[in-house]
Amino acid sequence: MDLKRTRNSPELLDSSESTRLSPFPDEVLEAVLSLMESHKDRGSVSLVCRDWYNAERYTRSHVFIGNCYSVSPEIVGRRFPRIRSVTLKGKPRFSDFNLVPENWGADVHHWLVVFARVYPFLEELRLKRMTVTDESLELLANSFPTFKALSLLSCDGFSTNGLAAIASHCKNLTELDIQENEMDDNGGGWLSCFPEDFTSLEVLNFSSLHSDVSFDALERLVSRCKLLRVLKVNRNVNLEQLQRLLLRAPQLTELGSGSFQQELTTRQFADIEFAFSKCKNLQSLSGLWEATALYLHVIFPACASLTFLNLSYATLQSAELAKLLCYCPNLRRLWSR
Repeated sequence: MDLKRTRNSPELLDSSESTRLSPFPDEVLEAVLSLMESHKDRGSVSLVCRDWYNAERYTRSHVFIGNCYSVSPEIVGRRFPRIRSVTLKGKPRFSDFNLVPENWGADVHHWLVVFARVYPFLEELRLKRMTVTDESLELLANSFPTFKALSLLSCDGFSTNGLAAIASHCKNLTELDIQENEMDDNGGGWLSCFPEDFTSLEVLNFSSLHSDVSFDALERLVSRCKLLRVLKVNRNVNLEQLQRLLLRAPQLTELGSGSFQQELTTRQFADIEFAFSKCKNLQSLSGLWEATALYLHVIFPACASLTFLNLSYATLQSAELAKLLCYCPNLRRLWSR
């Protein structure tokens, strides 16, 4: 297999062999390859001949880079001229356990400088274990007019000021996913930076932030974004606020709730239960901070459609958990402690 690939590599093929191995018109070949989503399959296709290499090069819209030091952004830009989506990983996995020193590297800024030049229509950026500064987020917000999705997982170096820049300038944003980052949390005022005519958001996850949010701004945002399907708030959002959010977004398919530790009246319990009953399409439920058996019945109306339930932060006994699971006939994944 290795010998065949070496013989057929684009660098060693002459024009006659390339023509013989690829009798398809360029338009047909590119149309077929544009349907391929597997990175592994695309890599194999690019080794067949020069025509297939070029067709794969020009039809690729997403690139996955598992190690930010394995290739330079300049090389990526030359190889793939039509990229719209980038997934980039930096520090090694064991950095999550504080085994990598500070300032180790994996800074995304140079990548963004290059992307601003070669991919001005970049729409999606997913970063994992990268160093991201507020300056980088401001560059991102101001350099890509059609930018739509930002995911930051286990990154560090930025603050909520950078999130404010994204909220202010990314007019077409559909996804903002902030998970498990080491960042400076300067308060929830960044939610107020979304323009009042902004309506495109489909995914919003700020569950790992620690500060109080501007709930009025959050409520207005959720009310405007009719396509919102994923909402994961932090533990500072209480049950009464959650109830108001659910009434404004009953179309949610994934919910990460806030704290369940709140004294409620009988009427408030009934209101929250009613709000959950409106969520007919809810498939994933997480959060449930400090939830006890006292609060379980409020989520029962939404359990029938659940396929994933994360109870990692709930405080339930075995009997209480068993009672809850009776209401979840379609459950496929359960996380518990």
